[in-house]
Amino acid sequence: MSENYKIGNYEIATKRYYDALNSLGATNESVLKQLDVNNDKKLTEDELMSLDIQDETTNSTGNLTVDEQIAKIEENYEEKLLGYYEQLDQLRDQRMQIYNKIGSSADLATYQGYLQQADSITSEMKNINNSIINLMMTSEAQIANLKASASIQSSDGTYNVSTSDATPLSTANVSFDFTENLSARQQSELSQFKANWEQNKSRYQSVSAQTGVPAELIAAIHWREASGSFNARLHDGGSLSGYSSWEAAAVNALTENSYGNINMNDITTWYDFAERYNGLGYRNKGVSSPYVWAGTTNYTSGKYVADGVYDAGYVDQQLGVAVMLKALLG
Repeated sequence: MSENYKIGNYEIATKRYYDALNSLGATNESVLKQLDVNNDKKLTEDELMSLDIQDETTNSTGNLTVDEQIAKIEENYEEKLLGYYEQLDQLRDQRMQIYNKIGSSADLATYQGYLQQADSITSEMKNINNSIINLMMTSEAQIANLKASASIQSSDGTYNVSTSDATPLSTANVSFDFTENLSARQQSELSQFKANWEQNKSRYQSVSAQTGVPAELIAAIHWREASGSFNARLHDGGSLSGYSSWEAAAVNALTENSYGNINMNDITTWYDFAERYNGLGYRNKGVSSPYVWAGTTNYTSGKYVADGVYDAGYVDQQLGVAVMLKALLG
């Protein structure tokens, strides 16, 4: 590596990638840290491969409007993301087949051989997950750079949610002004929610990159709507029919209506977004929304048990968004 190819504290493998990172605006410390899989502040070609820099791609946007360039980035992102998920599905199937064989191993050598194969597949899956994160970070940087340089606007005149210059909430000094009041069922469910987050964080981050909605908030809404199932759409837990992927449906759900502005360092704006996403029926009644506050001291009872049917005595046993956010960020 040459000392000439350096951004901040990070050495870049080649001039091609050095130029690409600068042109994409991917020079932020947090972005470079995500790309640095080996955690040695040296970004190798292998680590940067997910950028998939192509001369004809980077040079073909000169006659496109900023909106068209963003659409092209998003289309390319979605195509690559689907490819990665197909690879992961295939590897999961292969690993499951090997695990099934392990149980019927006739001798120790065969057993150990199967374990090595399973470990190799697991390692490959981790590499693909890292590639997904890299893809997400660089696509987000491209779009943020275009928006910042052109000060563009969406069809209604503004971008509702902007995170390009914000400090992530997880690094900010935010106070959660409530106490958990969890039933045994909710405590168990919270453990399941956190496990789902750890396993699928990159999928939530990919939708966050396309919408500006924080990944943690997307995960909490997903749990409320579909118990974390990626076979159900984020809108309402219904079928994915008509959508190419869970991600595509989630982007549509989060952007088809305006749910308010999110300040990355003001958790109350996250609560407000979630409540508006669910609907303001509870606010109009002057009661706390269980969608946000179930499982906390800010909620006692009351729930719409069917469309238009409100039961003041019903206690919502799902987890509220606030509890889930605190579990991830508190």
